[in-house]
Amino acid sequence: MVELVGYGNFKRHNPRSDKFGINKFHHIEFWCADATNTFKRFQHGLGMTLVAKSDHSTGNSKYCSYVLQSNDLIFTFTAPYSRKCYVESESSVEPLPDFDQQQAFEFVCTHGFAARAIGLIVDDAANAYEVSVANGAKGVRKPTKLDDGAGGSAVVSEVNIYGDVVLRYISGRWQGPYLPGYTATPDEPKISYGLQRLDHAVGNVPKLIEQVEHIMGFTGFHEFAEFVAADVGTVDSGLNSMVLANNSEMVLLPINEPTFGTKRKSQIQVSLATQHSWS
Repeated sequence: MVELVGYGNFKRHNPRSDKFGINKFHHIEFWCADATNTFKRFQHGLGMTLVAKSDHSTGNSKYCSYVLQSNDLIFTFTAPYSRKCYVESESSVEPLPDFDQQQAFEFVCTHGFAARAIGLIVDDAANAYEVSVANGAKGVRKPTKLDDGAGGSAVVSEVNIYGDVVLRYISGRWQGPYLPGYTATPDEPKISYGLQRLDHAVGNVPKLIEQVEHIMGFTGFHEFAEFVAADVGTVDSGLNSMVLANNSEMVLLPINEPTFGTKRKSQIQVSLATQHSWS
């Protein structure tokens, strides 16, 4: 039973309880309406190099996807093409052939620009999926093998983590800067402001304990830290937060919920409302 006690009373302990091998973050994928303009804003705002792509120029008529990288930090920006464009195309080659255009359109209409996937490097993406589903996670993408055409491959699987966001498991050995099926862009200008890696990926939810217990239940993650409104709130707004971690503590997932009774709405409540993250 998970109990929220606040920063001052929390005692950190790593039970090394992962239910499958989890190594580190691989990427964050954002779904949006205009991936071209969006990736360019992030590219120059954060100092990241375009390292791979999948779009019309590579034979993809269903969606466009652009990958930025700075050291171990990888952001992917994906947007669906028009349905007419896909229907009228003679052929289409997509890295993830089960990409659902209608789902992507609905996601963007509901959330606008938002994170769709938290990518994790795991020992075995098929096993991670099976274990997660067996322990209560909702399966989204069954283990899918992606060949790189050079004898290597990746396995990708997905389960729901909260709202419309998925936890994406990735394993294997392949050539290329991102995932098999993407085209490398070695001639793009190298841009870097020195960002090294993703430290944590935050999720805002309406019910903290319920969500934390669910995630811990199918991953085996342990609690790394926690905060209550008295720790991080103000007279105007507040939140409760628990941070989950894998065995190595290279994957940190803070989960926040709103608090009530302050002058203004909690910033978490505002986030949930503006992103239409929960019904």
